[in-house]
Amino acid sequence: MKCHVLSILLAISTSLGCSAQRGGTVYEPVRYEDGTVVEGEAEAEALFAQDRFLVDTTLLEKGDTLFTFRHAGAFVRMQLDGLPAGIDKIRLVPMEGKLTEIPVTDPGSLVVWMSKEPGRVPAKAAIAQAPDGRLWSARLPALALQPGTAYRWTGTFLTQEAPASDLKATPLPATLLDIDLGEYSGITHISGSRYAVVDDKLKGGGILFFSIPMDGYGNVGTVRMQVADGTGQATGKARDCEGIAFVPSAGALYVSSENQEIRGYDLSGQATGKALRIPNDLGVKNIQSNRGFEALTFNDATGMFWTTTESPLKNDTFLPRILRFQSFNTDGEPGERYFYQTGEPQKTSAGTQAYVHGIPALAALDDGRLLVLEREVYVPKGGFWDKLSNSFTKTDLYLVDPVHDTAGILRKSLLCSFRTGALDLANFEGMCLGPALPDGARPLLLIADSQRGSGGLTNEYVKVILLR
Repeated sequence: MKCHVLSILLAISTSLGCSAQRGGTVYEPVRYEDGTVVEGEAEAEALFAQDRFLVDTTLLEKGDTLFTFRHAGAFVRMQLDGLPAGIDKIRLVPMEGKLTEIPVTDPGSLVVWMSKEPGRVPAKAAIAQAPDGRLWSARLPALALQPGTAYRWTGTFLTQEAPASDLKATPLPATLLDIDLGEYSGITHISGSRYAVVDDKLKGGGILFFSIPMDGYGNVGTVRMQVADGTGQATGKARDCEGIAFVPSAGALYVSSENQEIRGYDLSGQATGKALRIPNDLGVKNIQSNRGFEALTFNDATGMFWTTTESPLKNDTFLPRILRFQSFNTDGEPGERYFYQTGEPQKTSAGTQAYVHGIPALAALDDGRLLVLEREVYVPKGGFWDKLSNSFTKTDLYLVDPVHDTAGILRKSLLCSFRTGALDLANFEGMCLGPALPDGARPLLLIADSQRGSGGLTNEYVKVILLR
């Protein structure tokens, strides 16, 4: 397919007027497009009237700086390659903010004026969609703008096809647990066979401790459960806690809840008063009901937390099933953000007793990649035989690479997929890595949320997926 180059020029509005002379000083107009000096008074006046000028001819190449100029604000030149022929618009979507649609014109240039104040411009995704629905996207990283400086934003449109993965996943049979029925929504590894689990209907952090022994092949032995002291002593209402992550260097647990909070706890389950700072646009008023932070993971090698909402934010309707992955540093401050699109569901919620589709869990790898759990649960209304015949859960495990992927929407590789039916219905909601096995394989543990048995329909399971 023939591709062409799209150049979009973004500028910060100048405090200069639309005249070539101001206060006794004559400004020499220079075209934005190519930096050439404009010859001729009529053409110069036309450019000044459109504010399409620079006021210096100094051209430099310094890092992301194309040139500097005497100017009240900053100037950004954006160039995107690889745009397919026949696309008549692109969507420029800030990772933090609202959608902007930009028509693609010939010769493909557009000037957009922005605030002249210095500051941070969030990362953006440039998204192009063909009439048949195929997507191309490019990621433009965040910029910290300084007055009087020019910056360069470059990117290449990529299809949503992911590169081949070097990671292989082998699912083992699920293990039925002989423990009290609960709502076990998240899991994280502490040490040895000890794991912390969160129950979304318990008070405080909802923290429990599980002993999950495994043999050298990843087979799970007898599982034991203990309620954390802090959980047993907690008062007040339950917070709908869903995800849990362990930070070894701090000896601390962090728990995410669907009221859009991520709070810290010690290893007795007592609140520490620490919390991750949640950006305003991910706040509880912007989520769909009961579709907030399910997933939470931390990796000690990268020093990063990751989370996402289970389903799209209320206003993220520019594409179907689009989510925002948010990272956090160990100081609790927000880091980078990325777009992710879940797969097409097989069913809808119409005529169901229970239905959910989205992301309940993430697991961060040492190299910065993320394992993503997508699941769909379908339980129809009706009698026993209808439920027995038609209920199912579908679980898909994907791999994404936010460190190296330059697509505007993270490209994902499917590692494995499996289903359960009414006889072994398992709603897997929690996921974490366990300690390496003797042959070097890394077990990925999934824990199911039975909704306290759902009237005899579900049970508690742990499932191991071996990663090599």
